[in-house]
Amino acid sequence: MRRARRVIFVSIVLGLVLAMGVVHPASGALLFTGSVLMNQPGYAFTNPQIGGVYVVAARAPFGVPGTSDIVVYNRQTGADTSIGYGDGNDQEQPAIHGSRVAWIDQAEADGEVWYDDLADLVARRKITNDTKDDTGVTIDGNFIVWMDGTTPGRQIRWYDIEHNSMGTVPDTTLPNGVSVDRGRVCWFDVDKRPGYEGVYVYDLETGVETVVHEVDWTVTRIDPDSPSMHGDVVTWSRYPVGSSDNKDIWVANTRSGVTAQVTNHPSTQRSPVVFGDLLAWQDDRSGNENVLAWWGPETPGYQDVAMTADDETSPDVFGHSVVYGRDVGEPRAGLSVAPLDALRIAGDNRYETSALVSERYFTKSTNVVIATGEDFPDALSASALAGALDCPLLLTLPNAVPADIMAEIDRLDATGAWLVGGTSVISDDVKDQLEDEGLTVQRVSGPDRYATAKQVAYWVMDIVNSSGGTWRKTAFFVRGDAFPDALSVAPHAYRMKIPILLVQPGSVPAPTEEAVTFSSITEGIIVGGTTAVSAATATEIGNMLGDAAERWDGADRYATAVECATRGVARGWLDYDAIGVATGLNFPDALSGGAACGSYGSPLVLTAPTYVPTSVDAFFAQRRYDFGGMTVFGGTAAIAGGTFTGLNSYLN
Repeated sequence: MRRARRVIFVSIVLGLVLAMGVVHPASGALLFTGSVLMNQPGYAFTNPQIGGVYVVAARAPFGVPGTSDIVVYNRQTGADTSIGYGDGNDQEQPAIHGSRVAWIDQAEADGEVWYDDLADLVARRKITNDTKDDTGVTIDGNFIVWMDGTTPGRQIRWYDIEHNSMGTVPDTTLPNGVSVDRGRVCWFDVDKRPGYEGVYVYDLETGVETVVHEVDWTVTRIDPDSPSMHGDVVTWSRYPVGSSDNKDIWVANTRSGVTAQVTNHPSTQRSPVVFGDLLAWQDDRSGNENVLAWWGPETPGYQDVAMTADDETSPDVFGHSVVYGRDVGEPRAGLSVAPLDALRIAGDNRYETSALVSERYFTKSTNVVIATGEDFPDALSASALAGALDCPLLLTLPNAVPADIMAEIDRLDATGAWLVGGTSVISDDVKDQLEDEGLTVQRVSGPDRYATAKQVAYWVMDIVNSSGGTWRKTAFFVRGDAFPDALSVAPHAYRMKIPILLVQPGSVPAPTEEAVTFSSITEGIIVGGTTAVSAATATEIGNMLGDAAERWDGADRYATAVECATRGVARGWLDYDAIGVATGLNFPDALSGGAACGSYGSPLVLTAPTYVPTSVDAFFAQRRYDFGGMTVFGGTAAIAGGTFTGLNSYLN
C-alpha cells in the first residue's frame, strides 16, 4: 500500500510557496528600478497593461471628453503607435497578450469589443455588434473575454480568435473582475451559492467549473474586481465586513487546492496580479498608494516595486517587469523592472532531472505518463498523451522505476500511471513495481514505434472526447527514426492535445494511415525539411487528409525548433510567458521538459551544448523583451556553463 502523506503548514510563507507552486524559489531580494514609461503634457494615461515587449494604456486629453485612444508602446524600439487617435470616439480598457490587443470602442451608443494583432497586417476586427454595453475586456492567446454589460443580468462572454466562434460562461449571477489564461476564465461572483460570494474558474474547453474560494458575505467580502490568474495560481483581495480599509491579498493553486493568505496588515492591499513566481499588488501601508510584491521564500518576503511620493496604482506584471498608473498630477504610466534570470533544472542523471522538472511544474497530479529514458522512438508521441491527461511525463529504466521517479510519483499523489511502449522498452517489472505501490497502470503500445504512436493518438482522442473537450482532428507528422523534430512540437502536442504520428522519410507506414482514418484527422502539420519527410511523403500525407499538409521546417534541427516555436505562438497555441531550452543532441531532458513547457503553454527551442546556434541567437535577439522567463533543462554536460550564460543574457 502507498504511504499516507501529510503536508504541515508551518508558516504563511510555506503556505504561499505551495499555493504559488514555487517549488525551488530563488533567494534574496529583487531590486526594482522604476521609470516613467508614458508621459505627455495635457494627457492622462490610465490602465496600463503589459504583454511582453508591448505596453498599452488608455490616453485621454484633459478637458476633451469622448476622445481617448489606446497607446501601444514598444519597449525594444522605444516607438509608440495609437489606436483610434483623432477619430472623435473613445477607445478604452485596453488589454494585451503578446502582440494581441483587445479594447472597448465607444463609437456607438454602447461599448463594443475590438481586436488587433500587432504582428500581422490584417485589419483591426470588430468582435461584437449588439446592443450590450460591453466592458471589462481581457485577452490571452486565442481567447478574448468580457462582460456584456454593467448592470445586473450581465454575462461573461468569450470569443475564440482561431475558430471565429463565440460563447457564454454559464451559471453566472453578477460577475466581475474577469481574467483569462490558457483557456480558463477566472471571475468574482455573488450568490452562486446563496449567501456566499467567491472566486471561480471555468475551463472553456471542457466546461468544468472550479470553486476556488467562497466566503460568507455577511462576515467576509471579496473585492469584486480583484481576481487575477496566471497558470494554476489565482489571486484576489478580501476584507472583513465593516473594515473595507483592511484588505489583504490571498492566493490559491487550482491544481493542488492549497489556499494561502499573503498579507496581514491593517491597511489596504488590493488589485493583485500574478505572473510565474511574482505576485504584485497596490498597497497603502506607507500612507501613499504604492506597489509591493512577493517573490521567493523570504519573511516577510515583500519587495518594493514602486515607492515614490506619487500614488502608484493598478499594477500589471510580465516576468519581472511591472507597469502601473502614477496618479499624482497628470496620470502617467510607470514601469519598474528587476533582473530576470534563467532557471536551470538539472539532476545527477536524466531520471533525477525528469523528477525535478515535474516537481517544478506540477504541484499535484492524478496521473503520470512514463516513457523509457534509454531510447526515444516510443517516447516521441508521449507528450500528447500527457497533455490529454494534464500530467507530467516521467522517465524510467527498462526494468525498474528509479528512486527519484518513485519519490516524485509519491509527492504528486498520483494514482494512475500510463506506460508508453511495449515490454521490450518498459518491462512488466516496472508495471508490477508501480502496481505494488497502489497505482492503476495502463500500457499504451504497439508492435513498433509507428503502431505505438497510433495507439497514443487513439487514447488522446478518446480522453479529449470523454472529458468534454473538442477533438481538433489535427496531427503532427514527424520522422520516426530521429528525435529533434518531435521534441520541437512536444509543447504544442501537450498544450493542444494534438497527437504526434510517425512517418518514414520516404513513406507513410500503415499504422499512421490507420490512425488518420480512424481518428478522422483532417489537418496535418509536417515537422522538418524534405530530408526528414520527403516531398513525396508530404504529398501522400496531404492526399490522406484530403488537402495539402502544412510544413514547419528550418535549415537544421535548431532552426526547425525556432520555426515551430514561432508558428505555435502565431497560432495562439503557445505564448512567450516563458521559453524552454534543451540540448538538440540528445532526447531525455527535452522529453520531460517539452511536456512541462506544454503545461505552461510555452515553446521549447534546442541549442548546441557548447554554443548558441545562429538561428537561436537571432530568435532570442529579436524577442529580447518577449520572454517572461526561461528554463534550461539539463546539466552542464548537456548545456555548458558558457552556453547557459549566453542564454541568460537574452533576458536582461
